[in-house]
This record gives sequence, structure tokens and C-alpha cells, in this order.
Amino acid sequence: MPWYSYINGENIAGLGVMTVAIAGLYVGVRELLRPYHAASINYPPLPKTQYITQDTEDSLSLTTLEKLLNHYNYSIRETAAKIVCDRAINDDDVLLMLLRGITRRDYEERIKNLRVLAILTDQHTLHRFNTPAGVSAFIRSLEQCILTAEPDAGADPDESMIDDISFDEYYLRDVSEKLCLMFLSKLTEKFDVDLLVRFGFVRRWLAKQPWGPPAKRIDNFACYLQYRDNRIADICRRLRDSPSGHRALEKAGLVAPRQPLQPKLLQLNLRARTTGSPLSIAEGNLGRDMVALEVAPGSRPALINTDALIQAARDVLTVLDAAVSANSGRTVGGDDSGEDDARSTAEGGRTGQPRPPRQSSREEQRIRRQHREAMVLNDGTRPLQRDDIIERDSDSG
Repeated sequence: MPWYSYINGENIAGLGVMTVAIAGLYVGVRELLRPYHAASINYPPLPKTQYITQDTEDSLSLTTLEKLLNHYNYSIRETAAKIVCDRAINDDDVLLMLLRGITRRDYEERIKNLRVLAILTDQHTLHRFNTPAGVSAFIRSLEQCILTAEPDAGADPDESMIDDISFDEYYLRDVSEKLCLMFLSKLTEKFDVDLLVRFGFVRRWLAKQPWGPPAKRIDNFACYLQYRDNRIADICRRLRDSPSGHRALEKAGLVAPRQPLQPKLLQLNLRARTTGSPLSIAEGNLGRDMVALEVAPGSRPALINTDALIQAARDVLTVLDAAVSANSGRTVGGDDSGEDDARSTAEGGRTGQPRPPRQSSREEQRIRRQHREAMVLNDGTRPLQRDDIIERDSDSG
């Protein structure tokens, strides 16, 4: 019989059932064994991260550090260099030795110590140089730069650093001088200039720079601060803004002396709306008398001191009191006697004579006292005006 004779409906159905059963058994067994399979795998352990502590750094000897600095691995060499720099900058003896080295007359020794200090220093260790020994060492090193500089035979004695405003000579200075100025600029930026003034930075170095003839030193120095944006200009600006630094610059002849402070003067220029006395009473738009104080546009301003200002305030209060008295007398009594009293009171206030006693009822006294309650809002930067006087409303009890 040919092979295709076995293919019929019953055989195909049985084959399909058997295939589904085998596939289901495979999937089920695989799912059952999956948790056990994950638990039975042994992964290799990860390497534990180890950090170098401060105790480990302190335990390293100089021989070990020298070997680490010559290691072929760059990371190891970098770590060893950081350890050496941190140990050196925090050692007082090493720091003192380096500061003494930058004050030597020998140029090679001075520049070598300056470069070592530049490598060791960062923003976290800059405070180590904010000491009398550190600042004086940098100023002494600047002095050595002047002493060891070769004199220019063809230099003009009247030549200054600001002859050409578009040319900055700072970048042509010696490296040792620029390194010292870098340290001093950072110190004055983070701290102050008191130590620089104390150890004579202006007298010992800044005043010896070519600022031109004595008649033009002040102008050249001001022009240098205006057109230059280097470390010398930064230090000079901080010195100029400091009281002690400004005094040192005055002694060196680089800035003009400051004028003595004068007492604050207040300009008062008051004119009445009506001719006559400087302070008079005029009829206002509010239905009662008010003080009319205006600025005279064409008159000459008067300068007064504190005593004159107090006297002027008293005169204003006297006129206000007269205006209130006139208003209260016309409101309560209904006659013109209050106006006469106000006029006489104003005249008496100007002459300095005391006002005569006035017979009034209790209600008039209450209204008069109520009108005296006012506020004057003026900080003294402008003349006194009517809008500056805030009076209490007459209806409020």
C-alpha cells in the first residue's frame, strides 16, 4: 500500500492531539524549572570598590610615593601627585621654605619656587598665603624683580605705561612678576587689601612703576585703571576703593587727595503763592485755609544746616497751627476773629515771640488739637511741598 494511504481523518486528529500535548508538557516543565534554574547560576563576584583614606595617605612613605610617581599607570601617577601636593601645602615647614625661596635674588631659584607654589595652590588652599609672612614674601619677590631687571639704556624717563591705550604691557612682563601678581590678585579678590597696604605694596613696588613725570602721574594712573583690565589694574582698583589703600596711593602721588566730608546741606527754596512773607496763608480748594509752599523756579537756592532746617520746620508748624486755628475759629464761632488770630500768630512765629493765650471752648480746643495731627513725608532730597503734608480728616473723631 502506498504511504499516503495512511493519511486519513483519524490519524491526522491523533497526530494533532499528540503534538499539542508534547508542546504543553514542554512549556509547563520549562516554566516550573525556571526559578530553580535562576537560583542555580553562580555569577562571578564584582570587585569591591576601595578608597584611599587619610590614614592610608599618611602611612605612605616618601620612598613609596616616589615609586608611585614613576608608575606606568597614569591614574596611579596622578593620585600620587595629589597626595604629595596636599601633604606639602599643609606642612608649615615646607610652605615657609618655599616662601623664603621666592624672595631670593637668584632668578632660577625664585622662579622654581614660584612655579611650585602655583602647582600646590588652589581655591581651597589659598588661605594659607593670607598671612603676614605670605604677603610680605610676594611683595619682596616683586622687589627682587625690579632689582634684577636689566635697565634699558634707551628708555625715556618721561615714558609711562599708558602712553598707548591700545597696548597692554602686562603680558610682556616677566613670568616671576606675573606669578606674584596672580597670587596677590587672588588674595585681594577673596580677602582684602589690608595686608598689602601694611607691608608697603604701593610704596615698594607700585610707586616704582613708570607712571611718567610727577605732574602726570595722577592722570596716567587714572587712565591706566580706565583702559586696562589686567591683574595690576584689579589690585589698584581694590586699593583705591579701600580707605587705607587710598591713603597709601595719596602718599605715593598716584591719586588726588580726597576732599574732607562736608555736612549735608539741604536746599530749601520756598515761595508763597502771594507776595509778602515767605510763609503765608492762602485760600485753597478744599474749603479751608492751607499752607501754600512752592518751589521758586527763578530764585536763588539757600543752603542751610541742621539748625536752620529745624528752625524752618518750626516755622512751618507755626503756620500750620495758624491755619488750623483760623479754620476752627471760622467753623465754630462763625466770625472773622480766628483769621486775625491766625495772622497774628503767623507773624509772631516769624519774629520768635510767643503767641498770646486764646480764650476758646472745649469743643474748639478739641477741633484745634485734631487738626494739629498731621504727618510730613519728606526725606530731604527735594523741597517741602503741600502734598508732603498729610492732615487728619476733620470728620474723624
